[in-house]
Amino acid sequence: MHIVQASLGLLVLLGVATLLSRDRKRIPWKYIAIAITGQVITAALFLHVPAARQVLVVVTFLAKALERATQQSTQFVLGYVGSGPLPFEVIPGSSTFVFAFQVLPVIMVIGALSALLWHWRIFGLVVSVGAWFAKKTLGVSGPVGFASVANAFLGMIEAPLLIKPYLARMAPNDLFIVMAVGMSTIAGGTAVIISGIVSEDPAAFGNVITATLMNVPGAIAFSLILFPPLAKTGDEQVDVSLTSPYRSSMDALVTGTADGVKIFVNVVSLLIVFIALVALIDGLLDMINDNLSLATIFGYVLAPVTWLLGIDSTEVFKAAEILGTKIAVNELVAYTYLAESYGTLTPHTHLVLTFALCGFGNFGSLAIMIGGVSAMAPERREEIIKFGLWALLAAFLTNCATAAIASVVW
Repeated sequence: MHIVQASLGLLVLLGVATLLSRDRKRIPWKYIAIAITGQVITAALFLHVPAARQVLVVVTFLAKALERATQQSTQFVLGYVGSGPLPFEVIPGSSTFVFAFQVLPVIMVIGALSALLWHWRIFGLVVSVGAWFAKKTLGVSGPVGFASVANAFLGMIEAPLLIKPYLARMAPNDLFIVMAVGMSTIAGGTAVIISGIVSEDPAAFGNVITATLMNVPGAIAFSLILFPPLAKTGDEQVDVSLTSPYRSSMDALVTGTADGVKIFVNVVSLLIVFIALVALIDGLLDMINDNLSLATIFGYVLAPVTWLLGIDSTEVFKAAEILGTKIAVNELVAYTYLAESYGTLTPHTHLVLTFALCGFGNFGSLAIMIGGVSAMAPERREEIIKFGLWALLAAFLTNCATAAIASVVW
């Protein structure tokens, strides 16, 4: 039954995007079909082919090794607050877990390593190959393909920064694709953080990596439906040398670390503010009705959506609450709630939500996207603002479509 539900859900999502399209006659259905097929193949490959699953096992091992290495440094610098030995006895029922100092510091390490790999041209080579493939199969321009593939490794601001010289002159629909893909995927550092949050599920990190890879062609597909290209895409290529501005490996490490610190502070600040806002809204709603909360409202609104993802009717409301949290707050809080539900939801529902939550598609990230891209291309600020909510919609449709495909292939 879940296969029928999710298949219907994928058709509904594509139908909604088509109804909202700026020009339905220009939708390049050939590229849409290729993108969706690519998503299905990716899901089948990493969910069922043993050799591909083994690759994810290796990637997961590397991510866990990175976490353990980071913990060594946090224990030295922060002591017991950074997961070091406790100098006191813990009262039964209490917790010494400090999310900001035991999970998030990996962002700084990822920032330093990412900068180093870009300087060594390793990431640049991988992304360039992916960009070439995206151009040949999906018809996107070189800069768009480059930024889209880079989003599978970097964040929604770092990836566009690599093609900053092209942002001012690219076509409107290309600019929209860059924004939509950024909102639909997650950064490598975020993926590692999520693996720590949902550590009870050994397959979670591999599924998150699979989801973000699927979201790249998926976001391009929904972007092409919502804002079809007005003319044939140009053959402009990206100069990979532009992506390595560092003078040396040490400069890359230092600069990457500094950038990681900014992201660390930004994530901590956003978590504090948005969780506080949700608590404030819940408090106001509680004054109206004791059983009313923001999660409850999202549960009712998004229940039909979660049903269309192939989730059993007995769990759609709980799943909708978690999915709504991702949109209202962010993906990290939503994954935290998903981790808390581990064992109470079926494995299938857990897997579907792992895929559905994998993206930066929330209002807080939207503000970051608009501010960051506007700073790179100030002459297109009004256009970027106009595309903002549309990019959020594209991200939501993409993440749901990816989850529906995973539900069918599972």
